[in-house]
Formats: sequence, structure tokens, C-alpha cells
Amino acid sequence: MFSILHISDLHRSPDDPITNAELISALIRDQERYSNEEPKITPPQAIIVSGDIVQGVLTNETQPEEKLKAQYRTAIEFLDKIARHFVGGDRSKVVIVPGNHDVDWNTARASMSLVESAEMPTNLQKALFKDDSKYRWDWKQRELYKISDFEIYRRRFAAYRNFIAEFYRDVPGLLRVDANSDVNLFELFGGRITVAAFNSCEDNDCFAFHGAIRKELIAQTDLALAEISPNHELRIAVWHHGIEGPPYSTDYMDVDIVRGMIGRGFRLGLFGHQHKAQSSPYSINLPDEEMMVIVSAGSLCAGREALPTGQKRQYNIIELSDNLSEARIHVREMHEANLFGRALIPSWGGRSYTKLKWKLPSNAAGKPIKANEQRRRVKVIEAEVASKRGDLATALNLLSELQAPEGYERSLLLEIAVNAKAWNVIVQRFSVPESIAELITLVQALIRLGRYDQAQSDLDKYGGQLQLPAPLVAEQRAQIATEKRLRQ
Repeated sequence: MFSILHISDLHRSPDDPITNAELISALIRDQERYSNEEPKITPPQAIIVSGDIVQGVLTNETQPEEKLKAQYRTAIEFLDKIARHFVGGDRSKVVIVPGNHDVDWNTARASMSLVESAEMPTNLQKALFKDDSKYRWDWKQRELYKISDFEIYRRRFAAYRNFIAEFYRDVPGLLRVDANSDVNLFELFGGRITVAAFNSCEDNDCFAFHGAIRKELIAQTDLALAEISPNHELRIAVWHHGIEGPPYSTDYMDVDIVRGMIGRGFRLGLFGHQHKAQSSPYSINLPDEEMMVIVSAGSLCAGREALPTGQKRQYNIIELSDNLSEARIHVREMHEANLFGRALIPSWGGRSYTKLKWKLPSNAAGKPIKANEQRRRVKVIEAEVASKRGDLATALNLLSELQAPEGYERSLLLEIAVNAKAWNVIVQRFSVPESIAELITLVQALIRLGRYDQAQSDLDKYGGQLQLPAPLVAEQRAQIATEKRLRQ
């Protein structure tokens, strides 16, 4: 299984009553527990953080910039330490998206100006709720504001983007990460999984609480993944906002955005924001049914007043099966002394985990896309091209990465290894020859390496099995004996 530590709503701040040390210690101690529970949980191999990295600063705070910087310093310290513990310090395996608490309300408010009564739109409701509206309504003061400086407005993510730039600076192995982008791309599980980390806070600010991802951005991401990571098997989307909410609430994202992801091959969606663990399937018909499993993580460290009634702090561990078409979702919950243990989820029959399945995208013929086979074909083609241009080392490296090569793959590997005089590779990869040509080549490689006794032993062992003609047996034995005498 491939295991993901899914945490959300960190709300890091130097003023938080639960310090980094307490939180990290609690996560590590819980790993010791769940590694010995039944069912055992696979230790995480990647970390996904679905938003609200910091607590944020209200509009009436003094020195908001300094307080926000201090919060992100606390967040980096926390994420650095859990990365070191859970993924060996490899930050390319840590996926981060922003949440509404990562929006700088003070900067957003500074970009707006009060609209006087005489300047109010004729149809205020229409002006407020149309797409990309520049108007904002302050319910507390019952006043209308207008975004008058979009350059300042765009800087409401400046502190978060600086944090992302620092966290991923000089990190190798990233697929496509840009601190100024609203979507970053990651590869996990040896390239079998691609993750699109979306900013779901489009037009979110101190007066507008809804979530949104530009539909164009999802389409652009689909095209980018097809180009730069075409051989993946599973697409995962990560964002922050929930996709449902109570009546009269706007604090969630339109589910139609998720339908756009499903139609573009995403099969697992991870988010946070709602401060409780939840999992459910969503499907669309195009015209065949396509499905995506949506999983929410509870809040790792939101304040008590932010948690839903009766809800505790939580996090998830997601175990993906090797076929990448099913998963087991485990929920861990904070109990006594700020320590985590199993959660008891009523909708899961009182268990702490549930299993979910989905169908991977299919090709034009309606058959599942076998990305492993696709990757193998690409490597063979690249090896052929490298061999033709005389770059035998590259060709050999490409083919050596293939597990259990068969047919043409095997014969090409043998041919290139002979041309490159890679005798050790031949001995390692063809130690059990499957044809007369492979046996003769194996014996010749062992002779070149001075391993005459093994050459004679393999000739005796496999010559009969492969029905090697007697003249060839005699010829090989004579060469072994001659080379051995010359060497002595």
C-alpha cells in the first residue's frame, strides 16, 4: 500500500495553546500506536496539507504583517519536523494548499473603498453575486465596499506565497511548483500518482467567504498533466473548501467544480475546512458513469470555538492499494492530554476506518489505461533512440529499470548490454537464460569476468535444459578451458 498522512486546518501560531512540540510528539506517538493496532496502518510515505496553514490576523489587529510572519515561521518549523519524521525530510513528498485563514484580511481590506449611497448599483443583489464581482457587503456594518485596487487585492496571498517559496526552495524532485501559481503539481509513488494542489480561495477575502477554483485552471491542469506526466495511473486533486453547507451559508465551494475534475480523470479529492472527517463518492455521466471519491480531514488544531459541536481534533491516514483503485481511510482523533488515537465514526458503524473504491479512467476502447505498460513502452522507445545515437549507457540504464523484461524488451536489453560490454549486467539480468542465445552470451560474459568455474557450471546446468547442440557445448567448454589456462 501507499500511505498518505492527510492533515488540514493546522492554524499554526506562536499563540496557539497547543505548541508545535506537543502536536508533533502526539503525531509520532500515535504512529507507534497505529503501527501495532489491528488493522495495522502503513507508515506514511507522503504528507498532504489541505489548507489553513496559519491562524491568520483579523482586520483590527496591530502590526498584522509581523504577526503573520511569526505564524508562518511557526508553520515552517512544524512542517519541517513532521517531514523529517514521516518522509525522511523529502519536501517533494509534502503537498500544501492554502485555506481561507491564509488570506491576509488586512491587505484585502486595504484594497477596498467604501461605496457611497449615491454610487450603489441599481440592482445590488445582482452586482454582489455575479461571477468576479468587485463589490463586497459588510454585514456587521451594513456597508458596501468595492475592490478599487486589484494590485493590492492580489497581494492578499503574499505571506502565503513567501512561505511556499521558502518551503520548496532548492527542493529536488518537484514536478511543477511555483509559489505564485494557483495550482502546483507533484508526483508520488514513483510517478504512478500525480497530485494537483489547487488554491480554492479565488475571490475569498475578509467579506467573501466562499470557495472557488477557476474552471479554466482545472482544464489547464488537465492539459499540463497530459504533457509533463502522461504515464501516471491516479490523479489526486487537493483543495481547501468543503462542497456542501447549510442553508444561507456561503462558506463552501460549488460542487460543479468537482464534476469538472471528475470529467478530467481525477479519482480522489482531498480537502479540509469543515473541521470534521467525512468521505463520499461523487459521480457524473459522460455518458458512462465516472466517479471520484471525496475525503475530508478534520481539523488538526483549530480552536475549540471553531470545531463543530461534539467534534474533536482529527487527522486522516489514507492507504491506497497497489492497483490505485481503492483506499482505506483511517481517522485519528485527539483524546485525553492532547494525544491522538482511534476515532469512532458513527456513520462507519463505530469503526475508525472505511474502504472506498473507484474506477480508473479508461481509453477510447473503454478499457482501463494500463499506465505501467505505457511507461514500459516509453522506456523501450527511449532506449532504442539512445542506442541508435550511440549512447549505450543511457539505453542500458533505461532498460535496467524494467522489472522482469520479456520478449522484445529482453532481447533488446541483451543486445545493448553486449554492445556496451556490460558483462556484470548480463550476469545479473540473465542468470537464468531462457534461450540458447542467452546461454551463450551468459557464458561469454562469465569468461570475460574470469569466472570460469561458474561459466562451466551454467553451461552444464542450462545446456541440457535448452537442448544446446553437442558441437556448441564442446566449443564453449574448449573456450572456457583455453581462457582459464591463459589467465593462469
